[in-house]
This record gives sequence, structure tokens and C-alpha cells, in this order.
Amino acid sequence: MSDAETVELAALARTKCFDRRDSLFEQGQPVRQIVLIESGSVKLTQLSHGGSEVILWLHGVGEAVGLTGSVSGSLHTCSARAVLTTRVMMWDWSTLERGFPAAVKIKRNLGRILSERLGELEERFREVATERVSRRVALALLRIGKQVGQARSSGVEVFLSREELAQLTGTTLFTISRLMSKWSEMEIVTPRREAVVILNVDLLAKISEDGD
Repeated sequence: MSDAETVELAALARTKCFDRRDSLFEQGQPVRQIVLIESGSVKLTQLSHGGSEVILWLHGVGEAVGLTGSVSGSLHTCSARAVLTTRVMMWDWSTLERGFPAAVKIKRNLGRILSERLGELEERFREVATERVSRRVALALLRIGKQVGQARSSGVEVFLSREELAQLTGTTLFTISRLMSKWSEMEIVTPRREAVVILNVDLLAKISEDGD
């Protein structure tokens, strides 16, 4: 998009702030808006047939959430909630389609984003199917730390509970707890109640390459 189109697009946006745990949208609701994260982070979750909530991924600054392949008649396949205080820019699809000439470019770009995310999902599925637990947990923490981690004096804080980390990596809460205890003794991470602080990125990267 040209600079002029970008300025015009920004002028059409509504800005909204969400507190921690506030819902941006819910699974099953009609898709009516494009949402771009300006600050904070958002987690995507999905309900199982048994009613349990499962975390799918986290997104941070500069990322769009709630995208679908087509808009007309589409429903959100997951829910989105603010992990921290989060500020977003929102565009109504109806507004863009009615009067914005660059809407075709936006749809094309969204298609590229969806294609990239499909590739990420395929890679994560392969890891769950073939890699050792320690390696895929290390890979998940590194990716999420890079995308939504908060810099601290001691390291990078990732707001992800042990249960959520277990869901993301296809393992059990017991296994994650045991792994976090081991890595804590090695001073690689500091586990907290609803977060993990990555203390040593280099050692975590080594585990992601070689396993433990």
C-alpha cells in the first residue's frame, strides 16, 4: 500500500483499549471487523466439544487477529482475549468494502498472512508429532518470547501459564511442571504462577536445536 493509502486507512480506524482478560470477540460470533494490535498482546482460545477452553496461540504488537479466508457470512472460529492491557485499531469490513479503494489490496495482504499462519501451524503440528517434549517447549517459548515477551531486568517474561504451555505443545501439565523445575535449577527460566521468565535465551535456543 502507498503512504497515502496507509494514512487514509488509519483515518478510518477506531481505537479501543481492553483490560487484562477482556474479550475482543467470541467463538461463533460473526466476523465484522479487522483488529490490529497497537500495544499489549492477545491470546486466541477455542472451546472443545466438552466445553474446555484450549489456548491456540498468542499475538503481539503489529499483528492482526480474527482473520478469515472470506468475510461474508464467516464466523469466528476462536475467541480472543487480552493478556495484558491492550490497545487495538479496528476497522469495520462494511466500511472498507463500501468506500475504500485499497480494500482489494488489504484482502490480498490478509490472504498472505493467513497463508503464513497456516505454514506456522503445519510446522507446530510436525513438531508435536516428531520432536521431543523439551525441544518443542523450548521452541514455543522462544517464538512466543519474540512475539509477545515483555523485557524485564532478569530476562523476557512470557505471560503463559503452565497449563496453557502444555496445551500449546501437546503435552501434560505434569510434564511441563517437571521441565520448568529442571530448567529453573539450570537457571534457564523462572516459572511464575501465570508466566515464565526466560533467563538464558542462548541455553534455551540450544535445547531447541539439540534437545536436553
